[in-house]
Amino acid sequence: MKAIADNQQKDWELVSKEIFGMIFNLQSFLSASFKFKEPVGPDSNDSLKIRIIQIKEKTLWQFVRANETENLSRNAARKKLSHLLGSTHLGEAHITTTESNLHCRITKKGRVLVSRGRSQSSQSSEVNRTHDRKKDHPLLRFDSKKLLMVLDIADARGEIKPGMRSKFRQVNEFLRIVELAVDSIRHDNSVTLGILDAGCEKSYLSFSVKAYLEAVLGISVKLIGVDTNKKVIESSRRMAESLDWDSDEVEFLTCDIADLKLDLKPDVVMSLHACDTATDEAIAFGIENSVRAILCAPCCQHELQSQLGTAGPYRAILRNGILRERLADILTDSFRAQILRVMGYRTLVEEFIEPDATTKNIMIRAVRRSRAGAGTALAEYHDLREGSGCTPYLAKRLAAVCPELIS
Repeated sequence: MKAIADNQQKDWELVSKEIFGMIFNLQSFLSASFKFKEPVGPDSNDSLKIRIIQIKEKTLWQFVRANETENLSRNAARKKLSHLLGSTHLGEAHITTTESNLHCRITKKGRVLVSRGRSQSSQSSEVNRTHDRKKDHPLLRFDSKKLLMVLDIADARGEIKPGMRSKFRQVNEFLRIVELAVDSIRHDNSVTLGILDAGCEKSYLSFSVKAYLEAVLGISVKLIGVDTNKKVIESSRRMAESLDWDSDEVEFLTCDIADLKLDLKPDVVMSLHACDTATDEAIAFGIENSVRAILCAPCCQHELQSQLGTAGPYRAILRNGILRERLADILTDSFRAQILRVMGYRTLVEEFIEPDATTKNIMIRAVRRSRAGAGTALAEYHDLREGSGCTPYLAKRLAAVCPELIS
């Protein structure tokens, strides 16, 4: 940690080890809070809280900062905490267990100041880990029974079907992120918000977003769904009629997103599990039309795999099929996020739902903040391109808009 003076580094290493020991002691850990001198991400993430929760048979470490909550396994939590404790922006840490308290502050000159005391908590050593808060599903914040029945997520009694619970969870978590994005770009609810769902498939997300924003936030939505499958588009039109939505409110088109031409530019482009380069086409459409927010949960990433070859610094990875596939996934989404930053979007890559709900749980959330061509973002993009030896499809797709991506 560069913010800590060299002669204090050993002290900090000892304190970090102590913090780790306290947080990962299941029998005594209660809570931890951290403050950062500067935000460690978007949305004023200058503080973080950690606690342990029990969900079914799983013990998880819950990280809460700003509008983001992550429930992580022990290994994932250790990695995340290690990264946070190594941040140059860390200012304070306060750890509470059933036995003791630890407070640590890092001064501007890099001194590590630590104080310890006995715990004032009235909780016994038998710590309750129950995840006691009732789950707040966005789709249950309004009368969504008819919507869920039309989407075939709920039965005639309005109960979620067993086989649709995973889809129900995915849509709810996506709605939370949609709401965050809309909050960051909306200042006047009297104007209709245009939303394009690229690769809408059965329109679970499309319909849920429109219904939620209108019923809960009072925002009028013009929804456009696009898919190459004619049957699902016809089905979506029938469902819209069942919900009494007319053509002024919703429109479904059978076409490739690359060929899409619209009279009015949408404010938001979203895409849930569009395969391979279809996600890139959705991002490219958003960039070319200067949409204010782009939300993508990518699916398979095949295009970049063909560029990886079998040699170079990654050859030990590339000889293993599953690792080759995961490397392509990581590189593809890293390129997408970095290109969005180059094009003036504040971009965050995050898990939007637990892996047991879907393995395709990565979300790219981008909100337009500035003009394209940020120097640092472009330099980092070129470093990634040179290091991997790959030029992503999205860069080629946007060559006319930003030639620097392929030069």
